[in-house]
Amino acid sequence: MSRRLIPLTAFVMTFCAISAHAQSRKAPPGTFKELDDVIAGNALILHGKQLFIDNHVIARLDGVRKVLNQPVKHPRNPLLRKSRHEQAIDFGTVVHDPKDGLHKMWYQIWADQENVGTVGYAVSQDGIKWKKPVVDKSTGSNLVIFDPKQPWVGAPGILIDRRDPDPSRRFKMTYSARPGPTSTLSSCVAYSADGTHWKAEARNPLIPFSDTQICPYWDARLARYVAYLRFGPPNIRKIARIESTDFLHWSPKLTVIPGKSRLGGPSSNLDKPFATNHYTMTAMPYAGIYVGLLNTYHGETKTPIPDDKLWMDRVDAQLVFSRNGVTWQRVLKDGAITAQQLRENRDWKQAAAGATFLPYGKFKKDWDWGQIYPHHPPLIVGDEIRFYYAGISARHWAALHKDKPDHAIGLATLRLDGFVSVETDRKGTMTTRPIVFLGDTLVINANAKGGSLVVEALDVTGKPIKGFSASDCAPITTDSVRHVVTWKGHKDCHLLQGRPIRLRFHLKRAKLYAFEPGIRHSHYLQSYD
Repeated sequence: MSRRLIPLTAFVMTFCAISAHAQSRKAPPGTFKELDDVIAGNALILHGKQLFIDNHVIARLDGVRKVLNQPVKHPRNPLLRKSRHEQAIDFGTVVHDPKDGLHKMWYQIWADQENVGTVGYAVSQDGIKWKKPVVDKSTGSNLVIFDPKQPWVGAPGILIDRRDPDPSRRFKMTYSARPGPTSTLSSCVAYSADGTHWKAEARNPLIPFSDTQICPYWDARLARYVAYLRFGPPNIRKIARIESTDFLHWSPKLTVIPGKSRLGGPSSNLDKPFATNHYTMTAMPYAGIYVGLLNTYHGETKTPIPDDKLWMDRVDAQLVFSRNGVTWQRVLKDGAITAQQLRENRDWKQAAAGATFLPYGKFKKDWDWGQIYPHHPPLIVGDEIRFYYAGISARHWAALHKDKPDHAIGLATLRLDGFVSVETDRKGTMTTRPIVFLGDTLVINANAKGGSLVVEALDVTGKPIKGFSASDCAPITTDSVRHVVTWKGHKDCHLLQGRPIRLRFHLKRAKLYAFEPGIRHSHYLQSYD
């Protein structure tokens, strides 16, 4: 009996000793924090990556400027040319399929006879080198197969739906269709298990008129499918939005980017200098916000074009931005502009000239000199964003201008998060609004090669927090999309978590693209009193 009590007694004595030791330990200052709406005040609660397209997190810019960055066109462009049986190719979609690791492309084909629209299919291992596999063995072509056969189909907007439990609906498509030779174009949906054999929805058409691409995506925040398409009927060049919970029942169209049409109506100040209409829009959720490419059609005309207005009857793309996916802002060379600012008096010709995000090529020299139409959706591949697009070496009314159009598909790439940077060629600072972040690491996307960048944390009154001043920060002097900011004497910055602070970025010949609160460490602690 006594032998059994000895180990138990020892355990109790040891446990009591450990507990007493734990109770005698003091927690380091700032280890435990509390937060409520009084403490937080008007500080922004941040969870993820913060971009600078708008001024949501920015309080002050001193000696720095915001810059809209253009994607870089791939040196191997065009990546895909039309085949002999294809009169023209344009609107399309490129996705990466994780199931087989392939990049997959669907694009509209205008055939030689009777202006018939069909959909072609191409695949690629790396998204650069493409091939057109045989899909329809009866014809030996790469045309996708519809059941029932569609008399006219075009402008495919496609997504891979990982949520749908039905494997036959893994691929979903929106497309424009003309049920009969004299019918008005309407918008339809179809489903596929493999992306090549499609089952058209029996209740088509589902959405009123749209003769250009419909760009759908799944919005996880809203738990709904969302799509952007042309307003209509009637045929008016402005952008509308629809949404659905089942890809079958769609909400009425809501115009989200208005524009002037051939039928009349108002246009924004930004669109007036170059008589700009809106052709299509592709969009996607990105880092908690929404970004889109708006096809801007400038100076539509069927008459001869003077040499001093060679921008007329050509199409390029501008960047648009939203925090809710419904109300959209146009983006100028120094960032997003609100609807209220669009109504102000300013040099709108200069503003419009600087708003181009994805430009057409050099006049009558490049393969895409006349028109570009970005595919849906942009892809994130590694540390770059890929914008696939159809390019046309002719103006919109090519025959009337005696242009000889060629059609192909190319690629332009942008640095991850690289839409709008905060930068300076000299020295300057960007200071955030009061923020509260959850995490232990500050990660920034910046290019400080040839310069430097340091960060300091301020309290809400603007005073540097001890241990987190600019002089405590290890300078960043290289280029990376994932710099980890460090301060002397701190293995991380968890002491900044859960309290209202401001961040001040000190730039010297550097570019800042984004910052993000990260979580990289284990914070298990022994008991404290």
